Amino acid sequence: MLSLYKRKDVWHIRGTVTDGNRVVTVRKSTGQTAKRKAVEICRYIEDTILTEMKGGISMLPFITAANTWLSIKPRGATDKYITDILKKHFANYQLNHINQDAWQHFVAKNLYGRKPSNINRYRATFVSILNTASVSPKITKEKEFNDRIRFLTYEEQERLLAEYPAFIRLLFITLCYQGLRLSEAVSLLPPHINLEANTLLVEKSKNGKRRIMPMHDRVRKGFWSLDLSRSTSVFTNSAGVPYADPRNLRGVHVRSCRRAGITDFTIHDWRHHWASRLVMAGASMPVLMKLGGWSSERMVLRYASVSDEHTTDTLMRLK
Repeated sequence: MLSLYKRKDVWHIRGTVTDGNRVVTVRKSTGQTAKRKAVEICRYIEDTILTEMKGGISMLPFITAANTWLSIKPRGATDKYITDILKKHFANYQLNHINQDAWQHFVAKNLYGRKPSNINRYRATFVSILNTASVSPKITKEKEFNDRIRFLTYEEQERLLAEYPAFIRLLFITLCYQGLRLSEAVSLLPPHINLEANTLLVEKSKNGKRRIMPMHDRVRKGFWSLDLSRSTSVFTNSAGVPYADPRNLRGVHVRSCRRAGITDFTIHDWRHHWASRLVMAGASMPVLMKLGGWSSERMVLRYASVSDEHTTDTLMRLK
C-alpha cells in the first residue's frame, strides 16, 4: 500500500504494491504542494503498477493517461489547449490502439495544412503523455525546414509599426521590444506594469513560470501615456474591451502588413524578430534565455537568426 508524507512543503510517495508474490517498492516525489493533487497521482501510480502486474497497462484509456499527465506538474496554457484537442480525438482509444496510423489520422483530421513545426508541437505533447503512461509507440516526427527569414530590417520594422491602428499599436511595440508571446501580452494587467521600477511581470507564461523583465524605454514611454488605473486590462480593442481570444488580432496584423508592404511575417514572428535583433546587438545566451523565458539553448537557437550584413561585419572584425 502506498502512502503520502510531506517534506519541505512537497508531498512524497512511499510504500509497496503487492500482487501475489510480486512486490514493487515505490519511493518518489509527486512534485506537488497540494495534497489533493498528490493523492490523485498516488492513486494513479498504484493503479498503474497493479494494472502492469496483471499485464494490462495498455488497456487504459488515453483520457486517463492525459489527465494524469496534466496533474503530475503545472502545465502551460498551450499544453492544456493541445491536450484538450488530443482528448477529444482519442476519447474512445485505449493505449494499446495508439500507433503511427492513429496519429496520422489525427493529423489529417485536426492539423491538415499546418506547418511541420506546429504538428511536431502537438506530437511532443502526445508522446510525453504516452511516455508517462509507460507506452512508447513509434510516432514519426515531421521534417522541419526553418530557412524562412523571420526578422525585419529596422526600416521595415518602423514601417509596419506605423501601420497598426493607434488603439493597438502599443501592443505590437511591446511584442517588438519585449519579445512577449501574444498570449502573454494580452494577459497583462495594470498591476503587472511597474513604471517606477521599470519592470514588466509576465504572470501567465507558456511554461507555467512567471518572469519579471526590464522594460525597453520605448515600451515604458508608451505605458506612461496610458491611464492604467481605469482599465481592467492593459490592452483592449477599439471598444475598450479586453481580448477574449488573441487570435482575433490576426486580421489587424494582416491588414497592417499589407499596407506596409511586408509579406510572410506572422504575429509570432515578432518574437523571432526580437530575439534576432538581440543576438545581433551582442546579447549572450543566458540573457536571451532569461528575457525570453526559454528553458534550453536549443529553443533560443530556433528563434534567433542573424542577417547577412551582420555575419559579414563580424567576419571583417578579424585582424
